[in-house]
Amino acid sequence: MLHPNDVTEVALRAGERERVDPEAYPVETMRELHECGLIAAPFAEADGGSGWSCLDAARAIEGLARQSPSAALIAAMPLGFAGVTSAIGAVVPAASEADWRDQVDLITSDFRAHRHYAACNSEAGAGGSLDATKTVATRTADGGWRLSGAKILATGGAHADVFFSTGKVTQEDLPGAGVVEEFLVRTDAPGVTIASDWDGFGMRSTESQSVRYEDAEAIRMWGYPNLIAHSQAFGYWYLLFAAVPLGAAWGIYDLMSTPAPSSPAMRLRLSEARMRLEALSAYLHESAREWRPAAGAGYVGRVLRTKTHVSAEATKLCAELFALSGGRQYRRGGPAARLLADAFAGTALRPPLALALDQLVDQFED
Repeated sequence: MLHPNDVTEVALRAGERERVDPEAYPVETMRELHECGLIAAPFAEADGGSGWSCLDAARAIEGLARQSPSAALIAAMPLGFAGVTSAIGAVVPAASEADWRDQVDLITSDFRAHRHYAACNSEAGAGGSLDATKTVATRTADGGWRLSGAKILATGGAHADVFFSTGKVTQEDLPGAGVVEEFLVRTDAPGVTIASDWDGFGMRSTESQSVRYEDAEAIRMWGYPNLIAHSQAFGYWYLLFAAVPLGAAWGIYDLMSTPAPSSPAMRLRLSEARMRLEALSAYLHESAREWRPAAGAGYVGRVLRTKTHVSAEATKLCAELFALSGGRQYRRGGPAARLLADAFAGTALRPPLALALDQLVDQFED
């Protein structure tokens, strides 16, 4: 079994590779993360995993991001998918239980074969809102599904094997459907076009390309009708996303405190930064410890607050530490600058911070 603390050595190697080639997709790192068992860790041992909780996953992503935020963000997508898939069996409606067991067999088999699952949900102009999704999923005569629409920020791009993507579904095609449903689509399926247009300010090596679906055949729909609203599963990813800028802030702290500065004033500032980091980690870990599917509106609000606060404060701390570092770290393309850019990019894009703030305001007004 893999313990979250075992990720430290893998993370160090990931950081070393990134320093050598910060622009390239981390092929070797992702291979190692699959082979060491991290990507499948939330599954039960019988399914090839280590039985990780959401807290275990959040700690691992935080530790990985301390060395390589890009690798952490890439890993968060399939790790979160495994975590949700392993947990929501407890809330699957009785009518969907047999189909769900078949899905778990398919997915765990793919993970054991190290097939990489990547998120391909975001759309231009949607601001992260599911209501604004324009991709359409249509049921075929044989009961399958085809997707048509445009996505952005498909993490990993052509390096992924399977995208999990949202699509709008009519009630005629799927009685009881939610605003959108999730579908599994092979990245090499006919009708799937992966662009080469990623030129992000940060997260350079994630290759979060745009994707177009043109009547692309899905492997299947993931889950059951209205899974997103019923299971409230997306909070798992939100917690992992918050761990990324937090890990980046820890990374800049590590750079500034090694070797320890001689200035008493600088040591005081670093002590203050460490206290803030430990408080943010504790907040994130406590929220992750309580994660479970269909936890209710109160917990959903807590996850949004956690994601919003931890991401914003960690990114703010990254900027403060970078400014404080002065000439020693003030280099374009240097490790501190990359961590800073990655923290900003991850916070802004996964999912948009403004949407989380809007949702918090709506909850407060209710």
